[in-house]
Formats: sequence, C-alpha cells, structure tokens
Amino acid sequence: MEAADAQASLFIEEGIRLMQSRNDADAALLWFDRALELRLRLPTEVPIHAYGLAACWLNRAEALTCLGPAHHALALRAYDEALVLLGPLPLGDDARFSKRLAIAHQNRALVLAAQNPPATVDAIAASVDAIAVLDQAHAMDAREREYLLAVACMNLANIQASEDTIVSDLAAQQAARRALALVTAYEHEDAAAAEAGLKARHVLCRIAGRRLSVQAESKTVMTDVHDATDLAEEGLELVREWERRGIDRFQPLASDLFRFGARVYAYFQPHFLDEFVSEQLDPRRSAHSFVQSREMQEAAREIVALRQNITPRVTATTPILGTRRYPISFSSAHKTRFP
Repeated sequence: MEAADAQASLFIEEGIRLMQSRNDADAALLWFDRALELRLRLPTEVPIHAYGLAACWLNRAEALTCLGPAHHALALRAYDEALVLLGPLPLGDDARFSKRLAIAHQNRALVLAAQNPPATVDAIAASVDAIAVLDQAHAMDAREREYLLAVACMNLANIQASEDTIVSDLAAQQAARRALALVTAYEHEDAAAAEAGLKARHVLCRIAGRRLSVQAESKTVMTDVHDATDLAEEGLELVREWERRGIDRFQPLASDLFRFGARVYAYFQPHFLDEFVSEQLDPRRSAHSFVQSREMQEAAREIVALRQNITPRVTATTPILGTRRYPISFSSAHKTRFP
C-alpha cells in the first residue's frame, strides 16, 4: 500500500509540473487519473488514505476547470467525490484535513459561480461552508489560516455582489471587510495577501459605485464618496509599492481602481480630479513600467475623455465601475496543489 501511495504522489507531482510549467491541463489530467487509479485501491477507512484519494479528485477537478466550461460538470463531480471523502475525517487530528476540506468547498464554489447561468445560491452555500471549516481550524498555522479565510471571504463577497440587490450588497460588504481586515497586517510583505486585499477593495468599490449611482442626492452621499476614494487610493498605493519591488501582476486591478477613483472624483469632487490623476501617473511614485503599462495608459485615455464629457451629476445609469470580477482559486494562489 505504501508503495502504491508513493507512486501516486509521483504521478501527481508530474501533473502539477505540467500545470505549472506548461499550463497543460490535458496532459496533467492523464497523470492525475493514473494517481487516482492507484489510490482507489487503498482502504479509505484509513484517514490518511482518504485524504490522499481526495487529493487526486481535487487535482482532477482543477485540471478540468482549467479546460473550460464544457468540463465544469465533471469538475463538480470530482469536487463532490473529494467532499465525500473529506467530510468524515477527524478534522482535529490533522490540520491538513481542515485545509483540504475548506479548499474543496471553496473551489467548488468558484466553479458553481462560473456556470451559465451561475448557480449563485449553491456557490454562496459552498463558500459559507469553506469559511465555517476555516473558522474552526485552530490547529492550522495562524497566518495561513487567516490568509485562506480572507480569500474565502473575498470570493464569497464577489459572488454575493453579483446578485446586485441591497441585501446581497450588504452581505458582500461584510464579507469583503472581513477579508480586508484579515490581510491588512500582511499585505505589505506578502504578495498573496496583497492580492486578496486588493480584490476585497475591488468588490467594495463595485458596491460603492452602485450605491453612488442610485443615491446621488442622498444626505449620506459624501460619506460614501470619501469611503470610495479612500479604498481606491489605498489600493493604488499598495499596487505602486509592489510595482517598485518588481511585482506587476496587479496592473488590471490597478487600472480598474484608477478609473473608479477618477469617476468618483469627477462626479462628486472635480476639484480633486487632476491631483488624483497626476499622483497615479507620477513615475517617481512607482515603477516607470507601471505608469507606461497598457492597462494604465488605456485608463488614462478614458479619464481624459471623461473630463471632456463630464455631466454635472451621476445618475443611476452612470458606469462608475465595471462588472469585472477577480476570484482567487486556493490551489493556484497559495501553493496548495496536492500530492
């Protein structure tokens, strides 16, 4: 049994190598299935064997997800198989059991949310299950647990915000604020934490944009404006900090936050617009490559057009921030593929 399990781990490692080095999900799937065939012969009443077999199903699910929507039904079946194995495990005996169970719930939620039409109710339930597991996973390393919780909360907020109702937006705000609080202490030193924090801010900005569009005449509008611009500026400062360290993968997020902040200033505090724009495009504050990036330059051109066509007030149809979403899959984000 030990030899078969060890051989399965080698097969999985080869599949992971193909996913990471060549992004070849088709080839990786063949290796994951070879591992699955071996571990299906092991006795799953032994917790570590159930844990290892679940790893095969989770890697299979990830590869199928990468192959696109036509494979999502098979991916969901693989997640369900993993959950059947992980659910009965004695979670208090091994921190890895809780971690893997949370990952199965969370990544299943992302596939459900990506369905056409999205299975939003089921995706929210799966995200809540992931958070519940992590809330009780006290044996895990505290920092890793907080990071995974932040990702789960951010993804939950993303899914809730897609419903575009007052109730769902309030729930999404709560989840996104929790995500942000969990990574604030780490986001200046850990790029993965920074990504979770930036994406939580993006969800909050999406919600703020909708509120500003429909409450332009309310008494609380300026409170919402200050909160929105603070979120955008904090996020952009964080991106510039990571750009100075050579990390440039946050540029799409930065361009969204740049557009959002400019629109809020243009509609509600136009006297601050030029200062905001010049600060974001100042090469002394960031890497030159960031300022000159395609994403930021396209955003800058849109803002120039905005200046020329600005209306005196925002309306319910004003597109303050687009609907682009940025989920995070645990396995690709935090070195949690499974041998």
